[in-house]
Amino acid sequence: MAEAATIRQEVELRGRTSSPAWAGFVATFDNQMKSFFREPQALAFTLGQSFILLLILNTFNFHTTLANGERRPYIDVLLPGMIAFSGMGVGLNSVMFPLARYKERGILRRIRATPLPTASFLGGVILSRLIIALGVTIVTYAAGVWVFGAELTGNTFLLITMAELGAGVFIAIGLLLCTFAKSEDDLPPLFILVLMPSLLFSGAFLDRSGLPDWLAWITNGLPLTFLTHAIQEIANLGGGLGDIKIDILGLAVWGIGATAVCIWKFRMA
Repeated sequence: MAEAATIRQEVELRGRTSSPAWAGFVATFDNQMKSFFREPQALAFTLGQSFILLLILNTFNFHTTLANGERRPYIDVLLPGMIAFSGMGVGLNSVMFPLARYKERGILRRIRATPLPTASFLGGVILSRLIIALGVTIVTYAAGVWVFGAELTGNTFLLITMAELGAGVFIAIGLLLCTFAKSEDDLPPLFILVLMPSLLFSGAFLDRSGLPDWLAWITNGLPLTFLTHAIQEIANLGGGLGDIKIDILGLAVWGIGATAVCIWKFRMA
């Protein structure tokens, strides 16, 4: 309740000098970022989770063979996969559970009763999550290269841009899953439904070359498979946009499709 009131007050204040849509967008973004930094435990977990996973998984000190036949230390392949996985984690977790709580506690209903357009509210939420995802990507990249000694040969800017695109797609998927949940308790099964196939079959942590043909064909279409392949192609093989165009197309289909269904369900609600 207090959060809805805070956003409403900020909208009314900012709305005196700008349009309600823009005022609502800025107020929501500001509120979401402040909420994130007000919770030090959540902040530490979000930024430190990738470091802990890298620390654990890097103990598997073996080598892996790239698509071009080059043998590389596991950390060189693990880091791009971790960056992709972190984008999925931030994109889903930071959207699904907070919005489900807003929905369950009636905050979304109260926000709809204000001059704040729903699109402005969602836009502010999405931008705040993209900023968080960017921070996690940079921290993960820096830890992998400077602490664990990963050697990535690709374009860093393109890698980070691709990670942000992937995070945006998973934010859209998180919003979509939220529309199917009546309460926060409904979300864990939906989250596991997305997490487990992605964790096991996307190539983020485990080599896909040993999968049966039928399973490899099915899991080729997972959004995390597209994202992991694209980031590994950039980071390990120096790939450019032309080398990852199929991955970009696949992510675009997932993102646009999830957004379209999400908008339709919001209008039907």
